[in-house]
Amino acid sequence: AVVSTQSTGFNLYKTGHLMIQDKASCLPAVALSPPRGAVVLDACSAPGNKTLHLAAVMENTGTVYAVERDRKRFNRLSENIKRLGGNKTIRPICADFLEISPEVEPYRSVSHILLDPSCSGSGMVTQKMLQKGANAARLSALAQLQRSLLQHAMKFPSATRIVYSTCSIYKEENECVVRDVLEGQSEWKIETALPGWKHRGDPSVFPAAEKCVRCSEEDDTNGFFLASFVRQVPAAERDADRDFLGGMKIQCVYPVKHLDMRYKFKYHYKYPYKFIKL
Repeated sequence: AVVSTQSTGFNLYKTGHLMIQDKASCLPAVALSPPRGAVVLDACSAPGNKTLHLAAVMENTGTVYAVERDRKRFNRLSENIKRLGGNKTIRPICADFLEISPEVEPYRSVSHILLDPSCSGSGMVTQKMLQKGANAARLSALAQLQRSLLQHAMKFPSATRIVYSTCSIYKEENECVVRDVLEGQSEWKIETALPGWKHRGDPSVFPAAEKCVRCSEEDDTNGFFLASFVRQVPAAERDADRDFLGGMKIQCVYPVKHLDMRYKFKYHYKYPYKFIKL
């Protein structure tokens, strides 16, 4: 629904039945699209609008770990989660995402990550009014942080999809960050995010940037950027996990429909009827 800025006075909003955010800010949860029962991590989650949207996409099943390092913003995040009824699914955590170890539970089981980090905010209407131009030093510092956060997200062993987004119009925080992170690894690739969206990333930065999403006033939104990453397991690692006997595979993987989809049934001649987490 399209509502006016005065709608914060509605009883529906006060009682937590209505959440308001820009159209572009709704895109990350849709692009990430975690299935029911997924384990999701929102790495920079305050004030929580995207976090709550993720819970709604999963129909209040599974778990969303909502990470926020700033105590004041964390308190606001927790209040919003409570007010909007997200307590069943969302677990707020006051911590620095860069200091969270991907190898320990519960984070080791995370399958989907949303990363909407601190940025220049240059796409926001209020920021456009205030800014006369980009501060090169500030953009460089922000881009360095954004690269570090995205690289850290790619270390979570069970993660299969990452969505990176900013409310910035500057390529230094958007296409350049995506390009630099992709060049430094081979396990993740960029996919076409929201293929029906008209405006795309700038291919002059790198050709695959056209797979990214750009939003602007032409779309009746704030300025916004989004990129979607999927994990691809290198062939060498896949082969290393296989056993052979006389040139024949002796290991098979079968989906089990009645189980949580994060698990599959794996038959192995050494460990028959073993359930493994993928």
